[in-house]
Amino acid sequence: MRIFRNLKQALRGVALNKGNTFLMTLGIIVGIGSLTVIVAIGEGTKAKVLDRIANLGFGPDSFSVYAGSGRLFFRSGGRTTSLTLEDVDDIRALPTVRLVIPRQRKRMRIIYKKEFTTTRVYGVTPEWQIARNWDITDGIFFSDRHMERKRRVIVLGSTPAKKLFGDKDPIDKMIRVGNVFFRVIGLLEEKGLTESGYDPDDRSLIPLTTSMSRLTHQTYLHSAKVMVMNPSLVENTMEDIRQILRENHNLSPLADDDFRYVTPEGIMQWVTESAQAMNRMLILISTVSLLVGGIVIMNILLVSIRERVHEIGIRRCFGARRSDITQQFLFESVFVSLLGGILGTLIGLTLSIIFQRFDILPTKITWEPFALAFVFSTVIGLVFGIQPARKAAMLSPEEALR
Repeated sequence: MRIFRNLKQALRGVALNKGNTFLMTLGIIVGIGSLTVIVAIGEGTKAKVLDRIANLGFGPDSFSVYAGSGRLFFRSGGRTTSLTLEDVDDIRALPTVRLVIPRQRKRMRIIYKKEFTTTRVYGVTPEWQIARNWDITDGIFFSDRHMERKRRVIVLGSTPAKKLFGDKDPIDKMIRVGNVFFRVIGLLEEKGLTESGYDPDDRSLIPLTTSMSRLTHQTYLHSAKVMVMNPSLVENTMEDIRQILRENHNLSPLADDDFRYVTPEGIMQWVTESAQAMNRMLILISTVSLLVGGIVIMNILLVSIRERVHEIGIRRCFGARRSDITQQFLFESVFVSLLGGILGTLIGLTLSIIFQRFDILPTKITWEPFALAFVFSTVIGLVFGIQPARKAAMLSPEEALR
């Protein structure tokens, strides 16, 4: 068939013009290689953030309800006294809900002898440790008995513990939170700083009942963490909770919600916003590099036509049609572009593996670089090969052999 004959002729032309082939593939290699690395870094960053979120006890089967309207962690308005224990009881009654952990939060100064620091003090229930999957490295976590008797006990995060006690054992020591003395009964496992600079260890935990009656003297909540039976139930449960809270808070149909949700996906998007902006810029640069590579392919093919005029004339004299010449040069353009895409992908994957192996940057290998390389290379080869192919096909046999 003619198409296979033209393809064979194109491969022969590429093989005989090795210098031109190398120059044409160079721009595509750079563009596809950089695109492959960018995609791998983007996927690696997402995976690392998701692992970090899961490590902090925020899995795909959970989300948080925060008092006050706004976006993610930033309140833009609304009443911060809108979330109550009655709301939590109604949420807990939903059949799709497995666990609800109400929380109070206040940033306070804690003091031990002459040492002091400021940290986030959370009033929570004993289920907090189960929901967050946070181990205790020393001592114990408070129990239902502590809750019922409103005991003044506290579990310290590693950050305030180090600032107050250094290398000393904090268990059974008395510290002052505001104007109230608490006994340290436990020390939380250290998690370390997140990629955004947030310190999850900068916290201290006390029983919720103690927080309400002895510390904040308030009954409203800062937030509540909700865990559902199955990750697939999250969206429906959020909508059910929305209807419950709007009804409990007597909100009119036109009024905005006086609460907001925080999900693992929302946290990931918030954490990776700056990285995503950088990735978009790098992808744009890679795209420009691919366009430059396409222009190089077109110009070198146009120049090579002048060098291969005799070859074109002989083919025309032996019965090749203009469509055959067009196909030959289009095949050459696409083949060179695909070759550059394959080499660029291999180089990009190699760099991604090196970055991962030596912990330079987080990377994750997926199928996307291969698909992107094939699509971009084919499109570049077709678009920028049309003009040279048409010019070669328009040569008459007499002019070509003259």
